[in-house]
Amino acid sequence: MQNFRPPIVTIMGHVDHGKTTLLDKIRGSSVAAREAGGITQHISAYTVDVSSKSGKSGKITFIDTPGHAAFCQMRSRGAQITDIIVLVISAVDGVMAQTKECIKEIKKTNAPVIIAMTKVDMADSSPEKVKGQLVELELTPEEYGGQVALFPVSGKTGQGIDALLDSIFLHAEIMELTDSKDEPLEAVVIESLLDKSRGPVATLIVKKGQIKLGDIIFAQNIPCKVKAMSIPIALPSSAVEILGFESVPLVGTPVSSLKTESTSTIDPTRLSQTKTDGSPRLPIVIKADVQGTLEALLSSLSDDVFLLASGVGTITDNDVNMAASAHGQVFAYNVPVPRFIKNLADNEKVPIFESKIIYEILENIQKQVLLMLDPTIEETTIGEAKIIAEFKIDKVRIAGIEVTKGLLTKGDNIHLKRDDIIIKNTKIEGIRQAKDIVDTAKAGHQYGITFRPYVDFKINDVIIAYKVEK
Repeated sequence: MQNFRPPIVTIMGHVDHGKTTLLDKIRGSSVAAREAGGITQHISAYTVDVSSKSGKSGKITFIDTPGHAAFCQMRSRGAQITDIIVLVISAVDGVMAQTKECIKEIKKTNAPVIIAMTKVDMADSSPEKVKGQLVELELTPEEYGGQVALFPVSGKTGQGIDALLDSIFLHAEIMELTDSKDEPLEAVVIESLLDKSRGPVATLIVKKGQIKLGDIIFAQNIPCKVKAMSIPIALPSSAVEILGFESVPLVGTPVSSLKTESTSTIDPTRLSQTKTDGSPRLPIVIKADVQGTLEALLSSLSDDVFLLASGVGTITDNDVNMAASAHGQVFAYNVPVPRFIKNLADNEKVPIFESKIIYEILENIQKQVLLMLDPTIEETTIGEAKIIAEFKIDKVRIAGIEVTKGLLTKGDNIHLKRDDIIIKNTKIEGIRQAKDIVDTAKAGHQYGITFRPYVDFKINDVIIAYKVEK
C-alpha cells in the first residue's frame, strides 16, 4: 500500500457501548478510565500503527466520537470526513437512541460500515437480538444475506479485534485510497481549545496535501504559522495537533494554504432577552474546555435561553460582570474556576454551575429555566447517603450505603455526586436491608440500593434524594 494513504475510520455508537474501551485495546492505552463519567466528551483522533495475527499491518487513523445525544453534530462531522465507519453496538443493550441517530448519519454518507458488537463476553448478551434489530434498520449482516460485516468483539479480552482490523484493511485496499500529499492542502478542524500556556490549539485531519513546521495555513480567515506539531510532518489521513493559530478556530472549519472568508453566523434568536411573545429568556454565560463541546452545548439550548456570551477557556472577570449586569448565571463545563473569580461571583451574586458531564450542564440550565418561568418551583433535599461498599446479587450491581441524613424511599429522584460535582441523575429502583426488600432507608442505618437508569457508582460517592415542589 505504498502509494495509498491510511484509512480514516470513525468509531460511532450509543453512550457506554464500549467505543473508547475498544479503541483502548487496539491502542494499548486507557483513555476510557480517564473520561468524565466514563463517557467520551470530545472528538478524539489517533493515527496508530496496528497489526493483526493474519499478518496485515499498517497505519489507521481512528476518530472516536461521543455517544451522548448532545453530540449529534460532532458525530455528523466525524462521518463527513471518514473513509470507513465502525458502528459499535452493545450485545447487552442492543440498538439504542443514539445508535439510530448514528445510522441516520451513516446513510447520508457513501462510507462503508462495519458493525463491532461489543460486550459479547457478558452473560446477559443477546447477539441474535442485535442482528435482528439491524435487519429492521436496513443494515443486514452478511450472515443474514446482507452486505454489512459484523464482528463480535470484546474491548476487555481482545476477542474479535484481529478480525475487525483485517476487515478495515480489506475495505481500505478495495477503496484504493490515493496518497495525495503533493496536492494543495485540504484539512478540517475536528477539535480546538484555548490552552492557558500554549494559546490556541487545534486538532486537524489532513485530507490532501501536507503540513510541516513553519508552514503558513488558514482556518478560513484565521491565519496560523505552525509553531509546533504533535508529529514531524502531517501527511494525508494524519491526525495532528497544531499550535500557532491567532485565535481558536471553530470545529468543522476547513483549513487550507489560502485565506478564505468565514461563513459562521450568529443565531439572531439568541440576541434578545425576551421572546417574540414577550416571555423572558434565562440570561447565561457558557464556557467550555474545547470548541467541539461548546458547540454541542450551544446547539442543545432551548429558545428559553438568552446567550450573553460563550467561549473556550477559563471563566474571566468579564464573564462574571456580564452575567451580573443582566442578572444572569454562568455555566462552566470542565474548566477551572479560579478562587478570585469565585469570590467575585459571590460578591456580585452570580451563580456559577460547574460540571465535567455535559448533560449535567444542560439539566442545570433547564432547571434554572423552569425556576425562572415558575419561581415557586423548588428542589428540596429529603435524604443523603454515602456509598461505602459494592456487591452483586444475581449479577446485579448493588451499592452499599449508609444513610447520613433524612430518608431515602424507593422511586426517589437522586443526584449522584463525586468530588462535590453531580455526575448523574437517576432514581432509586430498589432497597434491601440484609436479606429483606424494604421501601425506605432511614438515617443511621446501612442498606443496599439499585438504580434505574443504571449509574457507574464508586465507593465514597454521595447520594442526594430530592423532590421538586411548587
